[in-house]
Amino acid sequence: MAGPSPSSSNLSQNIDPSRSDSASVYPASQSYPPPPVPVPSSGDSAGGASSLAKPEKGLALYACGHCGRRYSRPEHLQRHVQTHTLGRRFACSICGKTFARADLKKRHETNHENDDTKKRRRTTSLNTGRVTHACKACATARVKCQEEKPCQRCIRRGLTCVSSEASSSAAMNLVHLSASARSKTPVDDEHDSSNASAEYAPTSFPNPTSYPTDQPSLYSQNTHFHAHSRSATPNTVDLPPSSEAGSSSQAGTDQLPFCDFLRDVLYEQQYDQSARIPENQGLAVLNFCNDSNMELSDMDFGLLDHWNTDGMASSAPVQQETPKSPVDMDHMRQNLVTAWDVSPWRWDPVANDNAFGEQGNLPVSKRDVASIQAQASKGSFRRVVDQKLDFAARDGVLALVLGACQPDTMSSRISGSFPSADLLDTMLHVFLNSHTNQVSDYIHFPTFKLNEQEPEWIAGAAAAGAVLIPVPTLRKFGYALQESIRIVMPRRFEENNKEILNIGLIQAIVLGQDTGLWSGNRRKMEIAECHVNIPVTMMRYRGKFQRSSYPMLSVTPADEGANLEQKWRTWVDMEKWKRFVFHLFLRDSQQSMTALTNPVMSYAELTLPLPASKELWCAKTAKDWKDAYLRREAGHMKRAPSVGDLFRDLNLLPENRHRLDVQFSAAIYLQAFWLLILEYRNLCSSCRTRSYIQDTYEGSSSLLAARRHQLLQDLQTFKTTTTNWPEVTAQERLLLNQLMMALHISMDDLQLFAGKEGDEQAHRTFPVLQQWVESVDSRAAIWHAGQVLRFAKLFPPAQLKNFYAVGVHHAALALWTYGVITKAGSQQDMSSQHEKVYIDGPEAMSVQQYITMGQGVPVIRGPNQRNGATEASVENPKTTMEAVHDILLANFGGTNKMAPAIVENLSILIRQLGNVAWAVGLG
Repeated sequence: MAGPSPSSSNLSQNIDPSRSDSASVYPASQSYPPPPVPVPSSGDSAGGASSLAKPEKGLALYACGHCGRRYSRPEHLQRHVQTHTLGRRFACSICGKTFARADLKKRHETNHENDDTKKRRRTTSLNTGRVTHACKACATARVKCQEEKPCQRCIRRGLTCVSSEASSSAAMNLVHLSASARSKTPVDDEHDSSNASAEYAPTSFPNPTSYPTDQPSLYSQNTHFHAHSRSATPNTVDLPPSSEAGSSSQAGTDQLPFCDFLRDVLYEQQYDQSARIPENQGLAVLNFCNDSNMELSDMDFGLLDHWNTDGMASSAPVQQETPKSPVDMDHMRQNLVTAWDVSPWRWDPVANDNAFGEQGNLPVSKRDVASIQAQASKGSFRRVVDQKLDFAARDGVLALVLGACQPDTMSSRISGSFPSADLLDTMLHVFLNSHTNQVSDYIHFPTFKLNEQEPEWIAGAAAAGAVLIPVPTLRKFGYALQESIRIVMPRRFEENNKEILNIGLIQAIVLGQDTGLWSGNRRKMEIAECHVNIPVTMMRYRGKFQRSSYPMLSVTPADEGANLEQKWRTWVDMEKWKRFVFHLFLRDSQQSMTALTNPVMSYAELTLPLPASKELWCAKTAKDWKDAYLRREAGHMKRAPSVGDLFRDLNLLPENRHRLDVQFSAAIYLQAFWLLILEYRNLCSSCRTRSYIQDTYEGSSSLLAARRHQLLQDLQTFKTTTTNWPEVTAQERLLLNQLMMALHISMDDLQLFAGKEGDEQAHRTFPVLQQWVESVDSRAAIWHAGQVLRFAKLFPPAQLKNFYAVGVHHAALALWTYGVITKAGSQQDMSSQHEKVYIDGPEAMSVQQYITMGQGVPVIRGPNQRNGATEASVENPKTTMEAVHDILLANFGGTNKMAPAIVENLSILIRQLGNVAWAVGLG
């Protein structure tokens, strides 16, 4: 290949001054030669190019690779290329006319302000402008198409309407243009303005994967990184051909605002930042909420009605999924762009947001559709208690719901078609079955009587079970029922204040809050979080947090009959309160870790003993309980230790191992430890210091460094102590590594870098994270993030949800940040030159060498499959996020159809992290 001419060298250097070598202005990922661009090297050559574009006044160095039009400024070239790759994407809100540029649309809308007639509205429609993508039939015939597919012409002629949407390779041209040229001027280039309305047919580029992989790119030899530059710009990133380049999930990734945001943060800007339109937005890293429509459709009504019928022997017909049409893909992209605009953890109420908006989901119509009870009759889930809800209990729930109805016209609809006792019984047993799998179980099943529970408790449990069933209709009903109970609960306590001592009613409040906190719906999550202090305050002022409320019982071998029964019942009542208090504490700490907010409860006020052993708690009779009590409590004159006692001396945990519910106690200790880490992080934030920032460690910094060292040592001691304990399951191991990761990286820094508070804060955090990537802390942090994924793969089926799914997301964010910054600052791919270090595997010598000296390349593996697990280098954010995405969904059968809403939203968010990194050439 001949070397570049001097003129072409000047051209590339003017586009990106940081490059010391010539490079093409075309995307490096293209594996085909672009059309020749005439660049004037002298006055004669300039004149020879007049057939393609009229030369501008002066020297026009920047040429379009599609049509040959030349410009004197790079931002004009970039603005012009958008007309080729993005089309007319800005529509007038008044008349619907479309434009290729935002400033032209704004100027056009200004002209409407003094337009007193409706002439413009009458003469202009949505179909007068060019469509975004014409179908292939209309494009071949060179006739006008429509935005709505299938178009009317294809319908009339009986043709197959297939979109001729430009490939993702064309859209990615913007990514590889200089990130330096991002400013806009109010004065439009005359050639750009004239070309804005010109007709242009998108070129269909060949798939890069169709070429041999061993053939080097035509431009890879001319693209390299500056050794002393801050990081490579998108022009210098050599994006290899990807087999997914033409996939629908990535075809529009560069149109997401966060792609531009990430480019601006990573790459140095050579032009005035103040002139840039502030439209870049960060990724809502905590926005795993689902604010979709909760209304029931006609199909939902029919489905609910069939669950109320008795004839349920027939199974549901299997429906074949059909591939989505191009119109569906466009709609998906619009929703995807909208998702980036929503701020995390912020609910902006609108006029129709109220407590009665979901009452339309409560009535049930009378149609025959597939039944969940048919699965229940076949034994698809086990019954924890051999009890069935009776009609009187069902009517009590209905009375509560009718008491929350507004307006009164809804009462007749709901009372006439409320779910039957059988359907509510199914929901209840789904919840009870799930309750046995959670760490903080507080329902004593040996003494549990289903039909003797409060109607509020039955309704809350039924709602909690309905949202666990992977059927959208039942989930809508469950959330509507939860909303109704939330409305009527305060009335019960106001009518009789003594009810604050009723543990059943307080449990009903907590059941509704648990459903809302992990619903994935922003409104429900915020309302539930606002009310979490209500049950906490009730129990705090009743002394349920204090050790004095749980005295030791004197049990002797001579205890029999009514005396033994009374002692057992007394112990059960105390243990129920104790476990319920710790359930609230775990939930409070988990919510604090999720949202990075201060908790409502403090470990210092919990002086009550830790939960008793499972054998005592699950004893079915008083005699079984006495035998276990005498065996486990023999020789102990003191009560079991509290969580504060474990902070003072962790050896109390193995010494009292036979007396305690070890799994529950370990979870309490670790969740309380989060409050210590949060205190440390708050002090670091106030002192503006980080462990990975180079400073002198004087004053407060040295004290914080010592505190951090002590916290790490305490967690390491807990890990060593419980290494071989089978009671400490994958859930506690995941939490332990999540805590250790939080001591090596601030989650606030990760969220700021991802755009939680905008462009300015992300720019401020980027140099801090650059120091983190070069430190031992970064390698230790991603090691623990990999361990989070390791234990996530060991979770029982359908249990990697709620807080634990958020933990996987936090680990993914740490891996993504490390990969993005490392990839942006690296000079070449080093993955094939060093030994692989599996950070999601057991600890080995290679792991220690990597953490301490940086030897090796960190790698994670996806979920185990028949053909083995896929591997992904952490330095490749795209493949890493795909692996994490697969791990999260593998716990639910590999599909989001079976996953709860919050897991589904998190999986989508994790995949988007990989896509935006790929879109800017970092994958």
